[in-house]
Amino acid sequence: MSSKLPKPKRDLRPKGRMHPLILAFLLAAGGTTKTTTTIMLGTILALRGYTVRIFDLDAQCNASEIANRGPDDLAESDFTVWDLITGEATLEEATVQARMWNGAEPEDWDPEVDGEWDEYLAIPNLFIVPGDERMKNLEKHFASNHSDFSWLYDQTMKYRTGELTARENEVWLMDLPANYGQITLSTITAMDEDDEVIPPVLVTGKEAKQLEKLLIELREVTHHYRNKSLPARATVHNILLCGTPTSSHNAAEYQRTVDEIEEAHGDRVLPHVRYSGVAAGQYRQKAPVAITDPKSRPTQDYNLVADCLGFPDLEPEAAA
Repeated sequence: MSSKLPKPKRDLRPKGRMHPLILAFLLAAGGTTKTTTTIMLGTILALRGYTVRIFDLDAQCNASEIANRGPDDLAESDFTVWDLITGEATLEEATVQARMWNGAEPEDWDPEVDGEWDEYLAIPNLFIVPGDERMKNLEKHFASNHSDFSWLYDQTMKYRTGELTARENEVWLMDLPANYGQITLSTITAMDEDDEVIPPVLVTGKEAKQLEKLLIELREVTHHYRNKSLPARATVHNILLCGTPTSSHNAAEYQRTVDEIEEAHGDRVLPHVRYSGVAAGQYRQKAPVAITDPKSRPTQDYNLVADCLGFPDLEPEAAA
């Protein structure tokens, strides 16, 4: 079992940095709960008073769908992460409020008496740079537009020069695709040693092997860029085990994977996210489980993870 304990509030501006802390969720395997982790932690931090900006960098746009800002939810004039990367939109122009679906209008709802029914409700403090299906063409775009590769680093530089100002408790969460392609590389090269790559590992043998490959990949990126202008010093301080065994879901293979990872990386393993079918429902409900089911197992587990990452509840005056 993880030995991690809750931490006091972490320094979100270490060494006097001006841009927000960056947490990227990455493992080169599909279905490892990267998007679930991004949405759950993002929502929990927002509810705790942090300003959270999620970048949906996967062409599948799953994080955006849960936040009701997927391709079918946007107007033609709305901007996306693609527009941000290609220089067609500023960060603020490409950022929208995350929302939760409020359900269909009740049959007994009377607009004249009750007012207009709100189909969507804003999630306070939670913002998203929506995904875009055109992201599948990004490799080709970078090949002919080399300068756009540094899109994230360029955004951080705008804070250093004073063009942009971060909110006191602002955090960026990156929902990355399950590969080490150009969008992943362009993201991790913009991260320094105070930022984190957090791998969510579904506890099967396949994903466990990918964890070791990720650590090798990050070391190689750091070595390759050591004499270049990009920071490229993203590190793995914490590992998140997901789908861990419960009394009703206790296959020996799952426990074996947990034991192997804890033996190899015990001091980095966060509190476990136990197996549960509840989190999958947020795609159908179009609302984060952390809001719709605050007492559920996933919500409890991700709250412990937030504590151990150093994101305690902010004092009311700090959250204002």
